Amino acid sequence: MSVPYYHKTIDWNKLVSEYEPPLEFVEGTWKWSRDRIEHTQLERLKETLRKGSEIPFYQLLWEKHDFSPEDVLSLDDMYKIPIYTIDDIRDSIERKPPFGDYQKYHFIDGTHTPLRFFTSGGTTGTPRPTIYSQWDREVGAILSARTFYLQGIKPGDAVINAWSYSTHNAAWIMDHALWQWLGCTPITTGTGNVTPTEKQVEFAKTFGASAIIATSDYLLHIADTAKKMGYDPKTDFNLRTLSAFGNTAPVEEAFGIPVYDSYAFHEVQYVAAECPAKQGLHIFEDSFIVEVVDFETGKPLPPGHRGNIVVTALYKTGTQQIRYNIQDISALYEMVPCACGSLHKRMEYFQGRSDTMVKLRGINVWPEACGKIVSEDSRTNGEYYCYVEKVKTEGKPARDEMTILVEKRSADQYDAPLKQDLEDILKRKIGVKIHVQIVDTDSLKELTGHGHRAKLKRFDDRRKEGMNV
Repeated sequence: MSVPYYHKTIDWNKLVSEYEPPLEFVEGTWKWSRDRIEHTQLERLKETLRKGSEIPFYQLLWEKHDFSPEDVLSLDDMYKIPIYTIDDIRDSIERKPPFGDYQKYHFIDGTHTPLRFFTSGGTTGTPRPTIYSQWDREVGAILSARTFYLQGIKPGDAVINAWSYSTHNAAWIMDHALWQWLGCTPITTGTGNVTPTEKQVEFAKTFGASAIIATSDYLLHIADTAKKMGYDPKTDFNLRTLSAFGNTAPVEEAFGIPVYDSYAFHEVQYVAAECPAKQGLHIFEDSFIVEVVDFETGKPLPPGHRGNIVVTALYKTGTQQIRYNIQDISALYEMVPCACGSLHKRMEYFQGRSDTMVKLRGINVWPEACGKIVSEDSRTNGEYYCYVEKVKTEGKPARDEMTILVEKRSADQYDAPLKQDLEDILKRKIGVKIHVQIVDTDSLKELTGHGHRAKLKRFDDRRKEGMNV
């Protein structure tokens, strides 16, 4: 038996030629014309469909919808490819546990090619497993490194990676990107549950870290912790840039430096990244085709219309993601050059998940939208948690009601005025009554998973738990 040594089992020249690392990318692929982008996408889409046709999951899905890869002659034919969702993946795992029939590789294949195993975070259900090939991991790391370079992280920087090191992919691929594809030194702290936030603040101060990679929520927590320790986040550190996920405005206010957003998910790593122009998220179009489709019909929507994000990955050799409706909400921008000069399409910032949408009195309500509204009040610290339940009052039929728990910033402030003000603004902006409950600082950690989850849990559907009278 031989060992599939990592350095011998991939064509490195082919890899960097087809998927350029950061410095080559900004002088090459980043400046491609629309014709070249779309020609490359079509060629890679055809190869992706061929690979998909060898996987039982797609064989079943496509046969059910009477689809054949030969039906796709141009990018305009994307709509012909059947869409699938997380529910189809769950069915796949149930058909063939524990990995499902959507995996190309299994552990035994590690005898001839290096493999990595990760799972999704499980914020919306049972974690889904993915076995990554060496090629898929390396391209994913290159895409991550491109993101960090666009956002001001440069070779020689020491970077605190404050993502959760677990069976989730995120922290590991970021470390891989920083160390092997960008010439940075990762300081692998993980979340506060692994390395106390106070210790992370001291690391940033003592070792002069240039950047921190974390969720926006955790970056705000780092800033608040630094203040409690007697530091000024704006002046007492060597930080130059921050790479985040989520609402970056309050983080920029806290640190006084640029903070950049991105879009990524478990199976495919970084899909799109914000550039210094801050005019949306650039899609890495040599690696992905991104569509936005109607919530109900699944039909593609024109630029400017919000719907579900549908992703087709063009670089994968293991699991394939071909028109995967991830059920995240966004919109595409009109196809005009960005101020940075790139012609890669841009998408709107993440707007929440459609599978957490609640319909109250005929109005669509998203927990993330409620959270954004309440966090704009300076009397709150930005932490929130929503739940929906069936409420029955005497003499009336049961109806759905949503409550949002909101952490107050100061222990000595009065709850009643803040509660009333937030309920009023939610009613005005959302169009329906949302109940507000004011809670103490740090009291929501157990519900949200703050400090140990890669992505915080913000919503709970309690309608199946019975009626409240």
